[in-house]
Amino acid sequence: MAEQSSVQSVERTFAIIELLCKNGELGITELSAASGLNKATVFRLLSTLVKLGYVRKKTSSEKYTLTLKFLKISSDTLSKTDIRRYARPFLEEIPKITGETVHLVERSGNEIIYIDKFESAQNSIRMVSRIGLSLPMIYTAVGKAIMARLDNTEIDKIWNTTDIVRKTDKTITDLKIFKEEIETVRKIGYAADREENEEGVCCVAVALPDLSGDYRYAFSVSAPASRMSGEKIKEIGSLVIETGKKITEYGG
Repeated sequence: MAEQSSVQSVERTFAIIELLCKNGELGITELSAASGLNKATVFRLLSTLVKLGYVRKKTSSEKYTLTLKFLKISSDTLSKTDIRRYARPFLEEIPKITGETVHLVERSGNEIIYIDKFESAQNSIRMVSRIGLSLPMIYTAVGKAIMARLDNTEIDKIWNTTDIVRKTDKTITDLKIFKEEIETVRKIGYAADREENEEGVCCVAVALPDLSGDYRYAFSVSAPASRMSGEKIKEIGSLVIETGKKITEYGG
């Protein structure tokens, strides 16, 4: 019975917190009406929250409001929710399965920045990539994976504000062809870079959302073109899609 009462008290406390969060500041009568709790219960819960430093009473209005202590908790939580932390256990498994290199990137304007890298002890291609390296989105599988999550207007803007350079003989330099490529990414669920950014290197990638649902991140599997047949790209495509789902579910 005591346990049930404790759970009920917690539920009521959070009901008060959520009402204050939604409305900014409320008095006891207003909180009582909105929560369906009697005034004595509301007063008792508020007194506890004030004592703990989560709520303060405004002397000018006799109303209650949340303190910045909640913001500090949120900030501390977010600082510990680094995508590199929760993605790492999943991404570390891919080189073991494929024998290839995995990159994790973050979008910055029209570019992607390498923020983590995982290599296999065997067969891994030694790319010039390094953590901190940035590249234009349009040349990379990770960039295309992120862009496939954007609307066409933003894709046009990124394209039109990027210097289009033919990095290899397979680099896409025509916007129409590029947008057809993006439609393919949207359809199959993963992006591929077939020696478009670096001669002799192919990559397969999927995008990852941040905590607010914006697709700011992506990861890829990179390998020599000689090991990336059409069938192999499809196989790795299925692997990165499944891994992306696991990371998203775990991080969310």
